[in-house]
Amino acid sequence: MLCRLLFNHGSASRIALVLLTGATLARAKTPVPSVDVYFGDLHSHTSYSDGQGTPEEAYEYARDVAKLDFLAITDHDHLMGGANTSPYLKHSLYVGPGETAIIPTAQRLTENGKFVALYGQEYSSMSKGNHVNVFDTPEAIDLPAGKFDLLLEFMKGHPDSTGQVAILQLNHPALGRPGKTITPIEYGRDDFGDDAGWVRNMGSVAALIEVLNGEPASNGSDRRAPQQMEKFYLMYLQLGFHVAPTGDQDNHKPDWGTATDARTGIIAPALTKADLLAALRARHVYATEDKNLKLIFRVNGHLCGDILSSPTPPGAVKIEAHIEDTDEPDAEYTVDVFRGVVGGPIAEVVKTVTFTGNTAAGAIPGVTLDADRQFLFFRIRQKSAAGEDLSWTSPVWWESGRD
Repeated sequence: MLCRLLFNHGSASRIALVLLTGATLARAKTPVPSVDVYFGDLHSHTSYSDGQGTPEEAYEYARDVAKLDFLAITDHDHLMGGANTSPYLKHSLYVGPGETAIIPTAQRLTENGKFVALYGQEYSSMSKGNHVNVFDTPEAIDLPAGKFDLLLEFMKGHPDSTGQVAILQLNHPALGRPGKTITPIEYGRDDFGDDAGWVRNMGSVAALIEVLNGEPASNGSDRRAPQQMEKFYLMYLQLGFHVAPTGDQDNHKPDWGTATDARTGIIAPALTKADLLAALRARHVYATEDKNLKLIFRVNGHLCGDILSSPTPPGAVKIEAHIEDTDEPDAEYTVDVFRGVVGGPIAEVVKTVTFTGNTAAGAIPGVTLDADRQFLFFRIRQKSAAGEDLSWTSPVWWESGRD
């Protein structure tokens, strides 16, 4: 076996570990791209809707106090009560022309390699099918709450800064759900004819789902997210949504990044807006209760989040794990491998392995594929003197007809 360690020097050294067996060496003409992990929060608010502080204060606090690599301000587009038909986030507060509006503030405070100020809007209301974040839209969303079919038309007509349909996140799927089930109107489930149409249409734009969310009920910092929604993550994967888990704070107080230790980790080649958006779109994302735990898992050489062509015949997969926590170097890790089939039973743990300390290239053997439309993802339990934290990766999917 040949082990090649690649370095890419920028604002920080980035390491990508590539393991090549004799069978793969001949066709590996180019190395696996070097990537790093960037930590931040994709769900926060300011006084421009129902939070506190200005966008400038939020971005600066996240950068200077919380030491985040990125923050997305996603103020509500609707009032929280009544008929939910009146716009909340005014166009002038989102777009401008004033320099204190969200978009010009984000553009001014983004400094590639140091901090990326993202922006978007939180659409709809809890009573009309729950909330979603729509990132990087150039205009304020001015639609009735709960009209997710109209939202998709809006997104098609208002591409993001990359010229593509904006990225959408399913927010707090468990919040207020009676019986912990997916309701008949959830995220527009009633807007597309049937469940197949709903999954197909909403699934075409939804790349993310919150597994961690919320501020603690009392003031404080560095504490656990109050909402942990693994069950709903499993439900949406079983339905056929290609979504990656995120760990957000949903800040409504001036505690952007410090309300809890929950983080969204984005795996990308560099800390730029373009690189972060591309990684979000590719679902190269994970949710973690630890604010600096780096997890880079590869399956058959692909990052978690990728969709691959189903192998013929099915068989064993090669799994490599890079685990790094600089302030808990002696932590113990239990990695559960979940395997599921879209449309089948809820995914279950099929393999569990343990690692101790920072692990550059941990192998997880003995995991196989045995069906089409199958997926794998990983839950990581970190134990140290500081306590216990959970993290969830995005899946790797295998589907017939993929390139």
